[in-house]
Amino acid sequence: MMPVLYFAPENIEKFRALLQTAKRAVVVTHHNPDGDAIGTSLALTQVLKALGIDTSVIVPNPFPEFLHWMNGVKDILIYKHGHTRPKQLLSEADLLFCVDLNALSRMDALGKFISALPVPRVMIDHHLQPELKDFTIAFSDPGACSSAETFYHLMKDLGLLPRLNITAAEAIYTGMMTDTNGFRNNCSRPEVFYIIAELLQYGIDKDKIYNAVYNSYSYNRMRLLGYALEKMVVLPEYRTAYIALTKEEIASFHFQPGDTEGFVNYPLHIKDIVLSVFLSENQENIRLSFRSRGQFSVNEFARKHFEGGGHLNAAGGISRLTVTETIAKFIQSIEPYKDELSAV
Repeated sequence: MMPVLYFAPENIEKFRALLQTAKRAVVVTHHNPDGDAIGTSLALTQVLKALGIDTSVIVPNPFPEFLHWMNGVKDILIYKHGHTRPKQLLSEADLLFCVDLNALSRMDALGKFISALPVPRVMIDHHLQPELKDFTIAFSDPGACSSAETFYHLMKDLGLLPRLNITAAEAIYTGMMTDTNGFRNNCSRPEVFYIIAELLQYGIDKDKIYNAVYNSYSYNRMRLLGYALEKMVVLPEYRTAYIALTKEEIASFHFQPGDTEGFVNYPLHIKDIVLSVFLSENQENIRLSFRSRGQFSVNEFARKHFEGGGHLNAAGGISRLTVTETIAKFIQSIEPYKDELSAV
């Protein structure tokens, strides 16, 4: 079956046929799962179970503590732990869902294992430039604020909204809220707020969700944030700021997954800064997060220079150099964009 994209009626019918025959499904998402990845995965799981499909969620590595309050989190399996159970479930599945990712490569070792499985793969995502060859069916809406929003529209087109319950509604809201920085970014479409109004009808407590996500940080996380801001470097000639942390610096603050979530957004609070970059070193490489204002495309910048991608104003990438070399490469890479950055 050739990959298909978006929400054409024929795509919906192909998907509906897969749902009617599936008995065991697995939901997977990208490395370093965030609120949108976990939220969409859990909401999808609720719907699939309501349809009588035995469903598991497997993620490449641990996810932030501030998401552990969500219903269903305790059943999520971590592929990186090396247990045989995740591989067994994947091998037995007759349908795979890949959510909040546009390429299997974004799952690292988990993606490599999945690529060899002869099972239909359905993508539910909102990132630019999906690699359609990786998927049997691809439901992708780059204009959506989150994959959770894409999922909601898909459920609506399938006529499955009645299958949602409060747990699924909480998960969708969490995905939408976290991927928009508390509904402050990427919310230009009125559909976002229509969906919020609908989710409230399920009885979710939006204030409780906000507090669980944004007001539950650890003491060490706040200390790490202060240290990171002290290390921030501003490049006024490029209207750019960056923060770089080595793995030793991160470890000295007793790092837990998710502790650096949102750090990349802080430099954009500075007047005249239009590009912010956060570099964090781990055992394998350096992860880069990019944020921008206006029409400067960090998606294109990350794709061209750092093996990454994402959205117009939010993207990620990797570097296999040292921290010092990565900073030098970044500064060299933005030189040709000086006029473009100045014009934003």
